[in-house]
Amino acid sequence: MNELFAWTMLAAAIALGVAVTVGLRSRPKPVERYWGSLATWGFQLLVSMGAVFWVGFLGISTPHCSPDCEWDLLGLNFQGFMISVAGIQLVSLVLTVVFRRRDRVWIAPVAGIVLTLVGCVISSIIAYKAMLFL
Repeated sequence: MNELFAWTMLAAAIALGVAVTVGLRSRPKPVERYWGSLATWGFQLLVSMGAVFWVGFLGISTPHCSPDCEWDLLGLNFQGFMISVAGIQLVSLVLTVVFRRRDRVWIAPVAGIVLTLVGCVISSIIAYKAMLFL
């Protein structure tokens, strides 16, 4: 799990570096809120990592249901959530860079945070159902 998050942070640092370079070298210059949007995207990355930790640890914190748990559903739920969060991150950063000259550039990372939290709630409900708690 630590290796996964290390690679995630490396990929995020490279992507953020590209976004900053595009913002610095593009003409005309991006709006002032672009830099705040990149900071919000960094916060979105932290929220995403926390949500992935939460859903992942829900799947391994099942000490008393081992014979009855739906292990396949737990695994697929976690993998699907990780893929969706990665997609949300990527789309959010691409939209932030594409709309860097618009005043409402901050909407993309904020919408990404909201989508990540909604996905976390849905994945948590699925995990609880797979563990037969609900």
